[in-house]
This record gives sequence, C-alpha cells and structure tokens, in this order.
Amino acid sequence: MLLPLSTPVYPSLISSSDEYRSLPRVSNSDLTRLKEEHLGYGMGSGPARFNLDKAKVFGRTFHQHLLEPETIGTVLQQLLPDLTPGADTMAPEQMDKLNELMKIIRQDTFCRRYLRQSERERVVLSTDPTTGIACKARLDMVYTSPKRRNALIIDVKTTSARTQAQFLESCYTYDYDRQAAFYIDSLRNADGHEWAMTRQFRFVFIGVMKQRPHRLFAVDATSIPNFIEYGRKKYRFWLRKWREEQSMGVGTTQAPAIWPMTA
Repeated sequence: MLLPLSTPVYPSLISSSDEYRSLPRVSNSDLTRLKEEHLGYGMGSGPARFNLDKAKVFGRTFHQHLLEPETIGTVLQQLLPDLTPGADTMAPEQMDKLNELMKIIRQDTFCRRYLRQSERERVVLSTDPTTGIACKARLDMVYTSPKRRNALIIDVKTTSARTQAQFLESCYTYDYDRQAAFYIDSLRNADGHEWAMTRQFRFVFIGVMKQRPHRLFAVDATSIPNFIEYGRKKYRFWLRKWREEQSMGVGTTQAPAIWPMTA
C-alpha cells in the first residue's frame, strides 16, 4: 500500500520529467497501465501497436513543444529517433505538422490567453482520502483566480476526431472522464492544502485535429452531467485495485519509475 511520503516533497522543486516519474506515487497514467494489464490491453504487437505507440510519442512531443518549448531538442532525441534524420532535428514533415498545430493553438483567443496566464506542466502532489494512497499529477495548464476562489484546468489533446461529436465520444473511449476527476480531486486534496479555499473547479479539454484543417474542439468536462462523478468512480476503483495488489505483494511496491509518459 502506498502511503504519503514521510519526507516532504515540494512540487516547485521538481524540474524534470525524470524527477517526476521517479516519485513513488500513483498517477492517472499508472492507473491506465494497471487497467491494461488486468484487461489484457496493450499487449499486442505488429503494425497496429506500432501506430498506437507512434501516435502517443507524437502527442507527447506536441505537448513538450507547446508547453515546454525549451526542452524540445532533448525530447526529440529521446522519443523520436525513428523520425529524426539527425540527432538534433526532426524529420521535416513531422516538424511542419507540429508547427501547424502550434499555430492553430496560439491563434485561438482562449488558448492564447491561458497559455499566457496559467501555470504550465504544474505538478500536484496529493493523498487520496479514500485509500490513503499518495498520488501525483502533472497538469498541462492550471489557472487559479487571484483570490483562489476558482481554478481552471486545461488539458490539450491531439485527436483523429473530425467533428465535435467524435471528440466528445473519444473522451469516454480514452477514459478522459477518469483523468478529469483525478486531476480535479488532486487539487482538492493537494498536500499543503493550496486549493483548500477554492470554491469552483472547471476542467476543459482542448482537442486539435492532427489532420488538416486542424480544427479545434473544446469540451467543458465539468458541465457534462455525471461526467466527473463517473470518472471518479473509475479512478477510485483502480486505486483500490492498486492497493489490493500492494497488500498481496503483487507487482512493485511503488509506481515504477521506468514507465514513460506518466501524467
């Protein structure tokens, strides 16, 4: 069972992805992998698995390019060796595609505003009150109002959806409801009680089409009836599974540091 760390960890001092992944806490991505292990997902190989892995890598690179542009060179070397003609440059067609997506995001009034005003890649450490498990989350963007009464979480996704309805459907298909609930509750239960006085939490997903014309879609997860509540049931179910496995000595005793893309 994972309990709160005995040694205080300060999110502001976590400066790299490796440091974040090494924290012995459970993330939403860890719960995804736990689900895949139990249900037998993600065990395949061949072209379908390769395309899925490639899509995940591109999505990760997109996020780094948008939210941490100063690290993009290192990310390209680590994540996209098959797409790079040299050690430091991305294949031209991939870089062109990334630049197109960046342009679409930055031209949008809502996205431009919160890219400027929000904390990006904010690490939040919390303890789940129902299981006592130490959790972690890394938020794309979080904006807290000056008097800390309202908080807005924004998560950006690359998507193959071509319509708003398809993007909304993907929010259920890929457990985005679980992610939204996990992130909101991470703020509510944050170590240090930073958001203890916050009255309203909103969560907005922004989807950007990977194919032209690269349309943007927006889903206010907190405005959909039962979306957050259902996601909360999902993540608490998998947290209990995690705790059960730890108590039986199944798997590792902490969130594996070697798993990539923990968020």
